[in-house]
Amino acid sequence: MVKKYLIVAFLIFGNHLVADAPTADYVELPYLIVEKPVAASEKNRVLVKAQEYLGTSYGFGNSSGIQTDCSGFTQQVFKEFGVSLPRSAAEQSKYGSKVDINNLEVGDLLFYRTYKKEPSHVAIYAGDGQIIHASYRNKQVQYDAIDKAYYKKRFIYAKRLTIDDQNLSSDYCLKN
Repeated sequence: MVKKYLIVAFLIFGNHLVADAPTADYVELPYLIVEKPVAASEKNRVLVKAQEYLGTSYGFGNSSGIQTDCSGFTQQVFKEFGVSLPRSAAEQSKYGSKVDINNLEVGDLLFYRTYKKEPSHVAIYAGDGQIIHASYRNKQVQYDAIDKAYYKKRFIYAKRLTIDDQNLSSDYCLKN
């Protein structure tokens, strides 16, 4: 019986404390700060969309969303922003403007020579020396280091699709 009274008293007193608490844009807890979400830049929105595919199974020539290959992955991600990329890595490599590897920005496309002379693999630059792509070897969409020996050896060039303030648009995808 005493427990019930203590619980009720605690609930009433606890609610009183919460009701009198000042409102703020963030709440600080030990080792945790919860802030209001900040609107992501368009390029970061591309990365957020790409991250939704992490762990998706690899399927050569597939872009169903259940399975995907590298160019199907980039095609699906950019489609969400109104960009209709062609289906193959070689065709996708014809769009955008070339970017020096030392000036990469999140959302840039990186093209690799894997099994033929023209680009046969494409990845999205994720920042901090990382790419996100559909890996044939590991059979899933995943992150990899841009300076991993396999990718360094096969890198051809990077391309940037210009992103406007509202969304990505195929009008902004420039031919070589």
